[in-house]
Amino acid sequence: MLTKNDSSPSWPKITLVTPTYNRPEYLEEAIQSVISQDYPNLEYIIVDGGSTNPEVLRIIRKYEQHLAWWTSERDGGHAEAIRKGFDRSTGEIMNWVCSDDILLPGALHTIGECFMKRPEAAVVYGNAFLMDEHSQIKRELRSVPYSRLALAVGMNLHQTSVFWTRALYERVGGQVGGKNLEFTRYEPDSDLFFRFAKVNARWVFVRRPLASFRIHATQTSTVDAQTNWEYRWRALRREFPFLSKRPVYYTVRSLMRVRQIYWHLRQGEAGYVFQGLRRRLRGILVP
Repeated sequence: MLTKNDSSPSWPKITLVTPTYNRPEYLEEAIQSVISQDYPNLEYIIVDGGSTNPEVLRIIRKYEQHLAWWTSERDGGHAEAIRKGFDRSTGEIMNWVCSDDILLPGALHTIGECFMKRPEAAVVYGNAFLMDEHSQIKRELRSVPYSRLALAVGMNLHQTSVFWTRALYERVGGQVGGKNLEFTRYEPDSDLFFRFAKVNARWVFVRRPLASFRIHATQTSTVDAQTNWEYRWRALRREFPFLSKRPVYYTVRSLMRVRQIYWHLRQGEAGYVFQGLRRRLRGILVP
């Protein structure tokens, strides 16, 4: 159990892992977003997949005094790199920050304080921003309180803004990327979060942005969106086979969309709902 002494907070140790491979464009920004948190009990690990671009290693070495551990060696994909980092880690709270994403200022203090105040929490998550390749914010991605059905049909969670306890990670067998690393390149977060949901972990929502998720032309989810979807469906079929039946899935998704709108309105976010409806309408009307 995580506890807090009001006069001298015993901040839980947070482990963050950044996987990277031949992508120096955003790496320094990602690293700076972590080390600038000034969180008093941080364990930061970088695992490089054996980059041939010397700029990647130059950037890592520039910040190695802030790292608990780093390595550069070949692996089978970013989930294998994340798992390698987690296997070396000791933190009570865990997450990974991809080399093209960033944490927002104060995110780790928010997470650490929430876990101290809510010792029953196994997962804490918040909102995120969507940004472009120039680090310009495009829009906020707002979440609502957790629902296992909403998670299953792909709503409201953005990996960089989701943190969990080591106890939960070990309870579901750990193994980012799946037992045989079948999710090492595609959807390791969906695989892991579905396993969290399967054991009825307690999720707690904090209503503030914690991270920025970057959209750019070379990321896996952009280049190979169809394969990403297929792997997400594979994870869903394994953990929640009934929901993976297409009629059931799309019925539940529609119901969870209504639930999502209800919660946004309840949270005083009517403007956010209307913005989303306008974007969907434009998507229908503009070929």
